[in-house]
Amino acid sequence: MTIKEICSHFAIGGEYVGCEENFSGNINNTFKVTFMRDGDIKEYILQKINKQVFTSPDKVMDNIVRVTDHIRSKVVKRCGCTRTGVLRAFPSLQGDSYYVVDDIGQYWRCYRYIKNSTTYDACDDLSLIEKMGVAFGKFQNDLVDFDASSLFITIPDFHDTKKRYKAFREAIALDPLKRVQKVEGEIAQLLEFEQKACQLQEHIDKKQIPLRVTHNDTKCNNVSFDKESGEVLAVLDLDTVMPGAVAHDFGDAIRFIANSRKEDDPNFKLVKIDLDKFESFAKGFVGEIKDLLTDLEKQTLVLGVFTMTVEVAVRFLTDYILGDVYFRNKYPGHNVDRTKNQIALAKDMLKNFDKMQEILQRYL
Repeated sequence: MTIKEICSHFAIGGEYVGCEENFSGNINNTFKVTFMRDGDIKEYILQKINKQVFTSPDKVMDNIVRVTDHIRSKVVKRCGCTRTGVLRAFPSLQGDSYYVVDDIGQYWRCYRYIKNSTTYDACDDLSLIEKMGVAFGKFQNDLVDFDASSLFITIPDFHDTKKRYKAFREAIALDPLKRVQKVEGEIAQLLEFEQKACQLQEHIDKKQIPLRVTHNDTKCNNVSFDKESGEVLAVLDLDTVMPGAVAHDFGDAIRFIANSRKEDDPNFKLVKIDLDKFESFAKGFVGEIKDLLTDLEKQTLVLGVFTMTVEVAVRFLTDYILGDVYFRNKYPGHNVDRTKNQIALAKDMLKNFDKMQEILQRYL
């Protein structure tokens, strides 16, 4: 089926004009499609859901629709308008689902494109970074009364660091492409990090930390901003919304946003934790949710920063050893560069662990 034919199965209406592909994502295939309706240009985001990553796309969409409906009710109470503030998914023409299956079994979804919006793959503006923190904090705040246990687990054990290490060891033992010898130094360093990186999961396993509705992919480019005002429009990419620890969302955001370099930058000697960016995000995020958190949740936020950095490094290197089957690679060895970058970042985080705790305490 063509993009035009796929669009015709969604309840969006109008005359198809054209589309352009967005190549920025690592997982799903994304297209911006344009329609003409009643003399006006209407734009939508069409995505093919990656079935290798999300094996039950129907359940993914069920999570997204229920979560966005819940947030929408909160947005209406705050400002009475829902054209921004939350994603809107469109149903199929039949109205019985929020996805369309094409003639080869691929699942597609359609969102409203938010006009005059922009996202940032990297950001140095501290005021915008604080707003990113507010956006992700508000996301959790809006869902505090949503039953996290009712959500489908889209990727089992997604942030179970102990199981990520188990899979890492299995990949090393299997070594299908004989790549292990090329990354022995990186393997040794990640194994050295293991005990500390798994402490957060220990708390979760012992039920010492509550599982809340978490985003689980809190990169800065998953917040949409108004191009002119700089105000937050919506939190994007809800595929991995699942039960999780607040420290996962906080930690992954800092890992991505407060890295002095992009996460795949091969200039590893220049990689460090930017404490100004850390503080800006922490101020926004914690300001929204501090009254919701238990004492132990507050104490483990910085641990989550280190944990998520190491966990992602483990995932990158596991993928490399197995043949680069998960993350989209731009060149041979891309996953190795990503791994080295995250290892360098984790090392600098350990050096600045106490400083991060001190900064966070100001806002808790």
